[in-house]
Order: sequence, then C-alpha cells, then structure tokens
Amino acid sequence: MHTRRASCTATLVLLAVLLGPRPELAAQEEREPGWYDQAEFSLVVTAGNTQSNTFGVKNRLERIFPAARLAFDAGGLRVESGTTERTAIGVPGDFAVIETTDTETKAENYFAALRYDRELSNHSYVYGSGGWVRNRFAGIDDRWTGAAGLGWKLIGNERTAFQVDLAATVTSEQTVVGESNSFGGLRFTWDVSHALTETTKLTSALTVDGNLSDTEDLRADFDNAVAVDISGVLALKTGVKLLFDNQPALEDVQLLAVPGGPSTGTVAVPLDKLDTQFTVALIVKMD
Repeated sequence: MHTRRASCTATLVLLAVLLGPRPELAAQEEREPGWYDQAEFSLVVTAGNTQSNTFGVKNRLERIFPAARLAFDAGGLRVESGTTERTAIGVPGDFAVIETTDTETKAENYFAALRYDRELSNHSYVYGSGGWVRNRFAGIDDRWTGAAGLGWKLIGNERTAFQVDLAATVTSEQTVVGESNSFGGLRFTWDVSHALTETTKLTSALTVDGNLSDTEDLRADFDNAVAVDISGVLALKTGVKLLFDNQPALEDVQLLAVPGGPSTGTVAVPLDKLDTQFTVALIVKMD
C-alpha cells in the first residue's frame, strides 16, 4: 500500500513539474488555415554475417480551417531478417563456398485513419473518424473502425495542450484465425503536447476501445514520443508505443504428442496481450 501511494505521489509531482508554468519557454504556435504535412522515416539495415532490414514510414496530412480540422494518417512498419547458409563444394585445398540467404518477415503492420474535428466553443468540439489496421503478426487481418463523439480541451496554454474525447464506435474485424466479427463499442482518447524546451516537445496519445457486447474485450494504444527540432524542417523523434489487447487474437500451432515427435494436428492458442515498439525516426515537416 505504501509503495502504491509513493508511486502515485511521484506521478503527481512529475506531472506538476512538466505541466507547471515556465514563462521562459516559447509559446505554442497557433497554426493558420491551410495545408500541413509531416512525414516520419525510420530505417535500420545490417549486412555481413547477419542480415536484417527494418523500415517504417508514417505520414500526417492536415487541412486546417478557421474552426475545424481534417487529418489523414497512414503508415506501416516492416521487419525482415535473413539467415545465411554456407556450403563448400570441391576437395580440401580446392573448393568454392556457396552462400544462400533466406529472408523472412518478422513483423509487419499497416494503418490508415481519417478524422474530422469541428469546434463547438473554445473548449469543446465534435468529431468523426474512420480507420483501418492490418497486423497479421498480432492476428489481425483487417480491422475497420468508425467513431463519432465529443471532446474537451482541458489545458491550452503557451506550453501545454491537453484534450480528451469520448465516442461511440462500430468495429468490423477479420482475424487470421477465426471468423469475422462486428460490434459496437465506446472509445476514450487523450492527446497531450508539451514543450519541454524551445526545441524539444513531448507528445502522448492514448486510445482505449471497449466492446459493449463483451466487456472483457478491451484494447489500448499508448503512443509516447520526444521530438527534438534540428531545423525548421527536420526533427529527430524517439518513441515507444504499447499495444494492449485483453482478448488477443488466436494463432494455429503444431500439436505434438511428445516433444520432438510427429505432429498430430494444430490447436488455436492466444497470442501475447502486449506488443511494444521502440522507434527512432527522422521527421520532415512541410507547411
């Protein structure tokens, strides 16, 4: 109990430090009506004795109106690794080495989302959104979601913007193993942007989706990042994203009567509830 209270106290102190006033920091810019685009690229390549490729891309296209905003987000992540097998052909002292590399996809997911916000007042808004996700390694072949709801701007000062919204949702999904499913639900979202310094910004976005037909079916997407401006156009961002599914999708695995024995068929087992993604990305801004 004392440990839990200490953790809560530390969290409150951290929030007070982060969100408390610091007049010396530059004010957050109010964007003028118009088009804005921001692209993120991440790439890691290894070669030689081991081979792997990690490529990620994300883009946000926005149209700002005097009292509204339209945003389109899309992106994907793909991770491949290669295993090299070497074979020698000939006789000792006179042979040739042949290398064969088999490449296998280790992770792959894609998404697209469209959202429209319309201000009701300086502190409230309505919104509608639609999105698509494919993450076969998490058991999701296709997931379509539509949402409509209300939002509130809780904090809006020179350093911090904090808003939350609540929406009704409709979801249709097809899993890799199993049948398609459709259901209504509720969605809670928060969106935080905080200026740590004149050139460093912390962002945090949380989306929690619940299934009204099955209260145990709860999903959460928690995306946190710190971006450092390099110039007016370029920035470097480091982030961590947590994907939680309380009822994860299933996958088929081989069933063995004894370890190392022949397969007697397959059984469906649940995947892990939590996926974690760490990224370092270069941001390109086009205003």
